[in-house]
Amino acid sequence: MNSYNRRGVPAGMLLSAIFLLGFLCFSSIKGYAQTLQPPPSALNWKSSEDAANLLLAQVTVLNQQLPGISEGTPLHDNTLRRVAYFKAIVMEISKGATVAQALELSIPAAATLGFEKEASYTPKILLKALHTETRVMLTN
Repeated sequence: MNSYNRRGVPAGMLLSAIFLLGFLCFSSIKGYAQTLQPPPSALNWKSSEDAANLLLAQVTVLNQQLPGISEGTPLHDNTLRRVAYFKAIVMEISKGATVAQALELSIPAAATLGFEKEASYTPKILLKALHTETRVMLTN
């Protein structure tokens, strides 16, 4: 038996290529990732009072829009999600949390539409988008 496989590639060369590929895949010691957002502590947040007032004004506007939206539609659910998230943030701020902490602590309220549905109901990408949108609204 010779050292060539059926396609005419030397067995040693094929084996060397497999080991080289494996070595390259698993030899990296350090992983590199992009930082897309600054850490919450580095942001210039609005004061707790200003943030609460802004969110309550948004809740008022959203509550006025709700009667004109058909129940069960994605638009209705997203409006309810915003209302629940904003109210939960205001509640956390009133308990003494910073604005940055309140955004994180209030995510379960948004995920469950104000604790009315199960937590797995809302896709994580929607929660991340809502969190990012609210973070932009509450920073100077």
